[in-house]
Amino acid sequence: MKKNLLVVLLGIGLIIYASTVIASRNTIYYYTTSETLGIEISNEERIKLGGFVVEDSITKDGEFTLFTITDGNKDIDIVFDGFVPELFQENMGVILDGIFEDELFLADDMLVKHDNEYVSSDGETYNVENYSE
Repeated sequence: MKKNLLVVLLGIGLIIYASTVIASRNTIYYYTTSETLGIEISNEERIKLGGFVVEDSITKDGEFTLFTITDGNKDIDIVFDGFVPELFQENMGVILDGIFEDELFLADDMLVKHDNEYVSSDGETYNVENYSE
């Protein structure tokens, strides 16, 4: 009986440990634009930076996409050199991977946070979270 209990406890401990390791590897930590004020970041240090794309700030300059992100308190100008996702637009949440060069953030990878609305081809809007057939 004690041997079975020990095996069960060991199994539970192993499951908890594996879950913690998997969760920590799949979690994305990023700085908001305001958080960059209080940290010391070298020009070579890659970080993830998150915020919302400021309205009327998106422009194309050759192969680069230029825009500004904010968290409502601080704006940061972005020079993006990479694949721009189709969902990228103004007022959209983004997480960028790159480096600071003076006051500019040079990014080469972008994740876009989209909402849970779907607009069908006939123009009807569905909320994906609450939609059921």
